[in-house]
Amino acid sequence: MRIPLLFAQDTAGVRVEQPVDSAKEKTTLTIAALYGTGIDYYGQTTEQRLPYLALNATVRIPAGVYLSATGFHLFSDSLLMSAAALSAGYGFNITSKLSGDVSFTHTFFPSKSPFLQASSPNMASASLGYEYFLKTTLEGDLAFGEQTDYFTTLSNSKSFDINLSGGRAILNFTPELALTAGTQQYYETYLVEKTNQGKGNGNGNGNGKGKGNGNGNGNNPPGQTTETTIDYKKYGLLSYNLKLPVSYNRASYLIEAALKFSLLGSNTADKGRINSFFTLSAYYQF
Repeated sequence: MRIPLLFAQDTAGVRVEQPVDSAKEKTTLTIAALYGTGIDYYGQTTEQRLPYLALNATVRIPAGVYLSATGFHLFSDSLLMSAAALSAGYGFNITSKLSGDVSFTHTFFPSKSPFLQASSPNMASASLGYEYFLKTTLEGDLAFGEQTDYFTTLSNSKSFDINLSGGRAILNFTPELALTAGTQQYYETYLVEKTNQGKGNGNGNGNGKGKGNGNGNGNNPPGQTTETTIDYKKYGLLSYNLKLPVSYNRASYLIEAALKFSLLGSNTADKGRINSFFTLSAYYQF
């Protein structure tokens, strides 16, 4: 049985690929382990590179309801569990080509957590996907807690399969292009926290505006930076994203390596900067 992938946003800032049984004929349990080279939150990342390990367990019943638990460990953290998330959701088919998904996730962050979005531990998400030649997905996310932010992501992907071992295994390549827009009060809070800890170079003035260093264009004289004012309550372009995942899939398990590039958009202090992320993940379905 082939295990396709459900692309789910995890509020700890990591896109975790959760394999599911597309036929939904029985209750399934999927366990997963994922290594990442850095926290990815809508293409943005922390000033310090934070490699991590995520462990996930997801139960899905035939009606499309699923429950999920994820634990995260940052290799730079002395804590065994740097964050933990609990999710509940419902995936459904509207037609043979149109599908939807709604979910809610609460993430538990320790005090002074280095995660970008630690001030907004709650995430409500809804998405619609239409698959014909390409799979087009429109997703909306609402993150709330100390701050409230909302995001929309439009993505297009195409799946390519190569049958191996007489059809008992599948090598899959699914390149994806995505455009993400949103607000980023979470990032203002992150900069304020970094400043308060004496580690950051950003600051917020408490009214939804802050300053970024804006020195990514390389055109400034040595020792001089361009100061950019950002309205963190403003909805705007956050990132252009290209993801290149390759997976090996057998009857009950899947292994995937993925490389992602994110070009930061006009609604960020580091407009034009390119972030890169690498993930290696493994899934087993019972």
